[in-house]
Amino acid sequence: MGGCSPASLDCNVMLGFWLARTARKQGLLTEAARAVIDWSFSPAGAALGRIEWRAVVGNVASARAAQALGFHYEGILRLGIAHPDTRQDCWIAGILASDDRAARSWPAFDN
Repeated sequence: MGGCSPASLDCNVMLGFWLARTARKQGLLTEAARAVIDWSFSPAGAALGRIEWRAVVGNVASARAAQALGFHYEGILRLGIAHPDTRQDCWIAGILASDDRAARSWPAFDN
């Protein structure tokens, strides 16, 4: 992978995750995703400037993981996720190479 510069306009990367039920609540997902993010932003890795996360609206478990990883909630994309026979609204969040990655409040489900 040649990588993308932070200023590149043609580089679009998404991170998604799924974990078997028996492996959940052990910190494995956030540990693995954090390693992928670290490598993705590293100049010795992919040297990306931005990573996006998306999940079907209501997938709070996935959203909590993205929130803990430091993603910034950006809103809802209407019919933004395609499935084999339908489209669904999705939450979208992003993280930049320059972000501090601290978990922050997400208005979609934090009160």
